[in-house]
This record gives sequence, C-alpha cells and structure tokens, in this order.
Amino acid sequence: MTDAAPAPAAGPASLPMFYKNPMPLEPQRHATAGLKPQSDLRFAAHTNAVPLTSTELAFAARTYPIVFSTHSPTVPFAVVGLRENENLFVDEQGAWREDCYIPAYVRRYPFIFSEVPEQQRFVLCIDEGAEAFENNSARPLFVDGKPSEILQRALQFNETFQQHYADTRRFGEWLDKNNMLEDRVARADLGGGQSYTLRGFKLLNPERARLLEDSQVLELHKRGWLPLLHFHLQSLNNWGLLGSLTRARGGLQPSQSQPS
Repeated sequence: MTDAAPAPAAGPASLPMFYKNPMPLEPQRHATAGLKPQSDLRFAAHTNAVPLTSTELAFAARTYPIVFSTHSPTVPFAVVGLRENENLFVDEQGAWREDCYIPAYVRRYPFIFSEVPEQQRFVLCIDEGAEAFENNSARPLFVDGKPSEILQRALQFNETFQQHYADTRRFGEWLDKNNMLEDRVARADLGGGQSYTLRGFKLLNPERARLLEDSQVLELHKRGWLPLLHFHLQSLNNWGLLGSLTRARGGLQPSQSQPS
C-alpha cells in the first residue's frame, strides 16, 4: 500500500514545484543566457499532480481527474499518476503523452513570476537550475540589452498565467467560504498484490452543490465559475485511465481505481 499526495507541498526552501534556482531576469546577468533549442519535459516526470488554473479545467477534464488541494490556497490539480513521484503522461524521452492537454504550469517552465511585496509588482524569473538553461546560448534572452522575441513571449505567457491564477485563487476561496469541498481518498487495486491509496486532496460535495441557493448559483454564473463545478465532476471519470496507464507501465493485471 502506498500513500501519495496529489497536491505536493513546496520544497524545503519553499520553492515552487520543479524549480531549483529561480533568479530575476536581468540584462547584465543574463546577457548571453538562453534556452537550449531542444528541450523536453522530463523535469515534470516525477510528480503525480500538476496545478491548474480555472481556465484550464475544461481541457484538463477530458483526460485527468481534477482534485483540490487541502492546503491554502485552495487550487485545482490535475492528477497525472497514481503512484508517488510518477507522471504517467511523460515518457523516458521527456515527451508528454500525445493528444493529452499539457497544463500551463508545465508549459511556462523554466520561467516564473516572483512577487516583490514592498513594490507591489511581479518580477519575471528563470530557473537557472533547469536542464534547458544555458549561460551561453545561440538564442539569447536579451539582444542588445533588450528582451528577445523568446523572452517577450515568455513574459506575455506568464502575465496571462498570473491573471488566471489570481482568479483561480478567488474561486478556491469561494469554495472554502461556502464549504463546498470535502476530504476524499482514492483507492486503486492494480492486481498482482499491489494497491495504492491516494490522500491529501479534496473533491466537491455533490449534495452541497445541489443545495446551492439561487443567489449562490447567480454569483457563480456571473463570475464564470459555474461550469467549473461540472468540469470537475466530469473529470472524476478519468480515474480508470490512470489505472490502465499504471498497469501498462507496470505490467499489472486489470482492476479498478476510484475515489471514496
């Protein structure tokens, strides 16, 4: 029996998942730095859950079970594996499974915004510990001291991500305020004497959702959050896919996986 928490906490240095050494991007420090032209997603191979923003739930719900974190802030996660430290959608070559949605949290790496509270602004950083990062690059992030096209696209992507993440946090706060979520456990019997129990996540309580007052439903509708509840519930049909992929990777016999 293995317990795996789909919503991993920050590391010992309180760094976000995947990031090892994020540093603010500066023309002087990163004058010749850039990213390797050929990169892969192996950095995401050793997690079984990836954060999502609210705008992604419609796409993620087609493939992954979507759960909510138990820690604050409450945000949705795509469960990408049943076993701890195993992403079933990244292969040995670092390629994401074909035709499956890749979360924006993965696509933005190795860039990330860092908040400067005293200045009330965000600074774009790059993870200098990323495999794709190189100090002397044929595709530098700065050209004549100005952001290159690559860096401009990264900045735009991260600005959009930050806006969506802020809305996602507000959605999570609404769910908490209205007591819509409950702690759940997913059990998977994979055959061959192997079984797994996933803990550390929350799901929507369908009965509480059914009993929402008209004013609450109207608020959800006006904020654009009402469909998110349905996408979340729809996504829970995907536990079986994770079981199938786990068995295929481990050569186990068919069985079932579902939350309880």
